[in-house]
Amino acid sequence: MKRIYLSLAAITCLAFGAFGQTTLTVDANGVLNFPKIVAQSSSGQIFFTGHQLGSGYGYTGGIFRAITDNATGSANYFYDGVTNGVTNFSVRADGQAYFAGKIGLGTTAPNASLDINGGIYFGSNNLDGANINFMANSAKILTGWNRTSGAGETDFISNQGPGSVGGFAFYNHNNSNAETQLMWILGNGQVLIGNTQGKQGNYMLAVAGSAVATSMTVKLVSNWPDYVLKQGYQLPSLAEIKTYIGQNHHLPEVPSEQQIAKDGLNLGEMNMLLTKKVEELTLYLIEKDEQISEQQKVNQSIQRQLNDLVKQLKALNATVKPTGSN
Repeated sequence: MKRIYLSLAAITCLAFGAFGQTTLTVDANGVLNFPKIVAQSSSGQIFFTGHQLGSGYGYTGGIFRAITDNATGSANYFYDGVTNGVTNFSVRADGQAYFAGKIGLGTTAPNASLDINGGIYFGSNNLDGANINFMANSAKILTGWNRTSGAGETDFISNQGPGSVGGFAFYNHNNSNAETQLMWILGNGQVLIGNTQGKQGNYMLAVAGSAVATSMTVKLVSNWPDYVLKQGYQLPSLAEIKTYIGQNHHLPEVPSEQQIAKDGLNLGEMNMLLTKKVEELTLYLIEKDEQISEQQKVNQSIQRQLNDLVKQLKALNATVKPTGSN
């Protein structure tokens, strides 16, 4: 049978005038054989100290155990701590706990509601179809998985606090207490990397600095300019192009230097325009090649005629005797 050693120390001194100890026993279920134990000082403080006696036994129960047949947590509290009528902590029969102050794990001086000095490993709930309306106006974060109903992803769901943007922001706080925002995923889905606040416009991704990628694909909504190579396309004349360039100093449809400086370069649109200009240039080259081929044929015809004339002249000269000859 397990024993619990109760050290009443100063409590007993206050109550009985001398230090003493009482050994209590428990039954086979780990329940004390005494219905109620209260140790109280003259100032009203209540204490209870448990001490397991011996070292060679095995016992799966705790030194302190509260047993109840009523699991209705809201109506049955196992433990609570009250100061001046204010509850500072409580543990309910259904396992729910409440702590008014900061909790430290691995630290005796927590700086936040939960301060953990060490690694964190935690599980989360399947949020597929879960009703999370309780998050409204909470300014809190819920973690879970499978919110997309089958993808099995890990989910971070935040409720926007007071303010106009919301989302998730990531900061670096160095040892000199200087703070830099690294990335901000806005509540509307825009992603800002670096100091791009107020500069993102309507773009979904804004990067303050250079970016590198081994591959990138841009999918355009508008039609790819293969229509340039189809029958019936009105190809501007080179004379029209020359006039436009003289007046605007850039190709038709291509953004000007001022536009690029103001709005930047749209890679998808620019590649589409460049492809269109290459296709138009190809048509110009084909047209010029046809003209050159025709001109070559004309030149060859003229050359043949010239050759014939040369032959005729030579033959004529051969039949004409020089003046004064017999």
